[in-house]
Amino acid sequence: MSTETLTRTTSPRRVGYVALALALTALAAIPGGLLWPEPSGSGHTYSYADIQPHRALWWGLLVGLAANLVINVPAQALLTVLLVRARGAAWATVGGIIMWIGTALYAVGVGGWASAYYFATAPGVDPSVIERVNDDPAHIFAVMISGSLLVALGTVIQAVGLWRSAAVPRWIPVLWLTIVATFVVSGNGVAGLITALPMTAAGLGTAYYAWKKL
Repeated sequence: MSTETLTRTTSPRRVGYVALALALTALAAIPGGLLWPEPSGSGHTYSYADIQPHRALWWGLLVGLAANLVINVPAQALLTVLLVRARGAAWATVGGIIMWIGTALYAVGVGGWASAYYFATAPGVDPSVIERVNDDPAHIFAVMISGSLLVALGTVIQAVGLWRSAAVPRWIPVLWLTIVATFVVSGNGVAGLITALPMTAAGLGTAYYAWKKL
């Protein structure tokens, strides 16, 4: 009886496709912060007057950013797992799993939020409907916030794995850690751009070194 041993290697071309997806979606996320509208009130929810004149743009922006995230975060998680092969591999793997789960929850939550606001501001709909939507944050924001927290937690864990592995320059995991700032700094306007740039740089760096080394 003969034993056949099959050796499989990761194709550089396949890694290149994933790296390209990460790089393009990282760059595409930059305009999102600039286009994101600022609520007229002091809170984090939007009024009828905030959304109604731009309801189509609002829906398109949220759905587009959610779709971008669905490509971006799994690509980031996968490339990090491929980069971290020895020391720090457990961190990279656990972080990647958490990020994938968080991405699914976040995308579902954002899609629901976009649709709720879109239909609540349709012509002929009572303007008070959007206020009733805002008064039920558990159904509107709970899934989205849970997903966002999981993505951030997974990113931090993977950053630890990248740091321990020394597979990439130290500035890349450090910049990945700036995801924590997105929970403190407003995500719209110039502030949104400032918080997006370090994450974009980290994404481009991860994509480059994954393509270069694999």
